[in-house]
Amino acid sequence: MKKHILWLLALAFAAGVAMAQVGFPSEGDLDGDVEELYDENHDQAAVKEKVKVIIPPRYALHLTEDEWNLDLNDPAEAPSDYVYDPSNPQPPAEGCYLVPKAVKTLSDLASYLGSGGVLRPIGAYPAAKDYDGDGKLEDDEKGTLICVNHKTLQKFSNDPEGWQLSVSVTGTPASGFGYFGLADFISMMPMGGFVTNSLPSGPHVVASGDGPTGGWLDDLIVEGFWFDGSELDGTYTIDVTFTLAGL
Repeated sequence: MKKHILWLLALAFAAGVAMAQVGFPSEGDLDGDVEELYDENHDQAAVKEKVKVIIPPRYALHLTEDEWNLDLNDPAEAPSDYVYDPSNPQPPAEGCYLVPKAVKTLSDLASYLGSGGVLRPIGAYPAAKDYDGDGKLEDDEKGTLICVNHKTLQKFSNDPEGWQLSVSVTGTPASGFGYFGLADFISMMPMGGFVTNSLPSGPHVVASGDGPTGGWLDDLIVEGFWFDGSELDGTYTIDVTFTLAGL
C-alpha cells in the first residue's frame, strides 16, 4: 500500500511537471498570462520571463580617518622639503613645515609657493631650527608653522544627473586657531578647496561630477593649519562636515 501511494505521488508530480512544460499557468507568472511560442511543426517551445528590478537613489560617504589630533607641544615633522610644481600640483606630505618669516599673509604664501619657495620640515613650535648647523638662526630658519593631514573620503552616488561634494566647518572657539584649509584631490588632480580663519564657514563646494560616481570614488582630502602668528593659546575643537548631494 505504501509503495502504491508513493507511486501515485510520483505520477502526480510528473504530470504536474509535464503540464507546466506545455504552458499551463503557474503561480510564478507576474501577470497571470503564460506565453507559449511554437514553430510550425510544434517541435519546440519558448516562454518569456518578466524581471522587475528596483534601484533606489543612493548617496553614501565613508571617511577612512575621522579624527585629527594636532598637539603643538610635539608637532610631527614632515618627511622632506615641499616645493610646489604647477605642472604637477601635488599636495605636501603629512607633517609640519616651516614657513619663512618674510611670508606673512595668504597672498605672500601663494606668491612664495608659486615662485618655487621651499617649505622645510620642522617638529617644533614656535617654528625655528638651525638647519645649517652654524649655531645661528637666519631669517629663513625661523618663521611660522604649517601642519598637514591626509585622509581618504570614499563617496557613492548613482544619480544620473551628477553629484556635488560640499564641506562645512564649525567649532569653538570660533577664531584664534590661525588658518584652516582643505583641498580635495581625485586621482591626484586638484578639484577645489577653501581657507578660513573664522567659524562657521561654508558650505564650500570642493568637488562635483556629471552622472554617477561609477561605484565608490576615492577623494584625497588634504587638511592643513597655518599658525601664522595670529593664533592664540587654547584648545580648539573643529567639526568638518562633508555632504554629498545630487545636482
